[in-house]
Amino acid sequence: MRSRAWSFGCALLVVSYFVAPARAADSTTGEPGPWKYSGTLGATLSQSAFSDNWKGGDKGSIVWVAKADFTMQRQFGPKYNMSNSLKLAYGQTSKQVQNPNDPADTNWDRPEKSTDAIAFESLSRWTLHKFADPFFSFNAESQFRDQSSPVGTIWLNPIKIKETAGIAHVIEKTEESEILSRLGFGFRQTFATSFVNPPTTERGSFTSNDGGVDWTTTVKKPLLEKRVLFKGTFGFFKPLFYSKSDALEAYDAQRLVTDPAREAVSDYWKSIDVNLEGAFTAQITQALQVGLAAQLVYDKFDTAANLDIPLADPALDTEIRRNIRKQGQFREALSLGLTYQLF
Repeated sequence: MRSRAWSFGCALLVVSYFVAPARAADSTTGEPGPWKYSGTLGATLSQSAFSDNWKGGDKGSIVWVAKADFTMQRQFGPKYNMSNSLKLAYGQTSKQVQNPNDPADTNWDRPEKSTDAIAFESLSRWTLHKFADPFFSFNAESQFRDQSSPVGTIWLNPIKIKETAGIAHVIEKTEESEILSRLGFGFRQTFATSFVNPPTTERGSFTSNDGGVDWTTTVKKPLLEKRVLFKGTFGFFKPLFYSKSDALEAYDAQRLVTDPAREAVSDYWKSIDVNLEGAFTAQITQALQVGLAAQLVYDKFDTAANLDIPLADPALDTEIRRNIRKQGQFREALSLGLTYQLF
């Protein structure tokens, strides 16, 4: 799994290299004008069902995903450009399972979440028509239902916000494509809730802050004579400080006393966070679209960990283990569904 995930990451970087031109194209953003809007709604559904006596023992399934993608962009003047984007996605999967009370019978199990994402970005760029433009960006991410804990579900959790300022370089800019690379310093805030007493549903809210160097490259590029559209985001974040670092060091100091052989976790937050995401879409008809999307995330220690739990509480061990991921997380989705262009 780990080798496949990192192989995909390398492949995405190769794609970003080849879709970029050998030299920088026109870096202008057009003449000042009104807002330009884009909005797309999409839905995919797959379903299969088998009778209880089906000889192959196959089980049916229902998978549905709903998506929405909105963008707003405006060149306010010769030297200022602003773009906003909002992406929403949610989906569930339900399967036929054997009835524990009657092995000859099957039931549909409770739907489980398979897709869940909320992402907003606002990017302000001072277009000086030089090699690099100053920029400021605001990002907010969350999910509709947090089901990472077996205790229960928490709505809109966690909420992660990032503000970044630095310089941006336009590698390519045309009416149909854009490749933009940004380098700056970012501050991140996490607002989250967790179950602080696992046997019950008692919850505790907490916040954390960190900051570091942020490098993000976004790609929008038509391919295969404009029959396929590639959109990619390649993000790297190197944390330099973390508001809960002292809590992690205190945790290590106490736990290492009783178990000197255990691995210290107080430096995990210093690892580079990686987010490589790419999607290929092809519009078969006006309403029918086929897509292939994949994402590789490496986040060794998730800052959405509640470190406000007392050191002596066993729930702290559970919370820290739940937010440590030493290997890359990989997601892939191949879809065929309906889309509707709002504007």
